[in-house]
Amino acid sequence: MMTRRVVGWCMALTLGLWGVGAAQGGDDMAAVRRAIDAQNRAWEEATKAGDAAAIARIFSDSGVEVSLSAGKAWRGRAAIQQLFAEIYQNPHATAAGVQTDQVILDGNTAVEYGHYEFTYPAKDGQRQVDSGKYVVIWRKQSDGSWRILMDAGVPQ
Repeated sequence: MMTRRVVGWCMALTLGLWGVGAAQGGDDMAAVRRAIDAQNRAWEEATKAGDAAAIARIFSDSGVEVSLSAGKAWRGRAAIQQLFAEIYQNPHATAAGVQTDQVILDGNTAVEYGHYEFTYPAKDGQRQVDSGKYVVIWRKQSDGSWRILMDAGVPQ
């Protein structure tokens, strides 16, 4: 039930911002894309390093990590850092890829969707891969940086 609500909310927000985002200036969008791309590279590096604190720093103070498969949400940097610390107790990814498919911009809010693939150490001789799609809502902070308000991944 929560999964449907979160996905529905994300889709409504994305569709609502679609027309607004198309009207934004190219320079604004290019700067936002560079900022989001840099944060995605930071996510990849933190994932490969198993660095939960670095993942948490990508989120705003009130950011939310949503697990659609678990039907749970973690609110705030401390909870998000704890979540990723628990995830990284298992072997962390040896390769990480986060690829933006589209960004929709509305002032100080951006909606990004894309796909990801994380590769983990082989288990029983089989390569372990976690891949899927994601939706992230970003908010421009008072210092000009872009931080995650909400991240939701949908594993394949």
